[in-house]
Amino acid sequence: MKAGDVIVSFNGERVLSLGDLRQKLASQDDAKTAKIGVLRNRSEVSLTVELPARGPKTRHRIMQRTNI
Repeated sequence: MKAGDVIVSFNGERVLSLGDLRQKLASQDDAKTAKIGVLRNRSEVSLTVELPARGPKTRHRIMQRTNI
């Protein structure tokens, strides 16, 4: 991928927003590669990219603070 590329599809499915792309990435179980469609110089290019290994899931605790 290069600076200025616009991601338009992920494994053949259209990507409508950043949240949509995140959801599609999260739904990949143990896939090592993905096919990404990008717009580059006003034409669509298909790229095969290597996905990084997933790290362990962490739980986030939300703490509320009050000012007295």
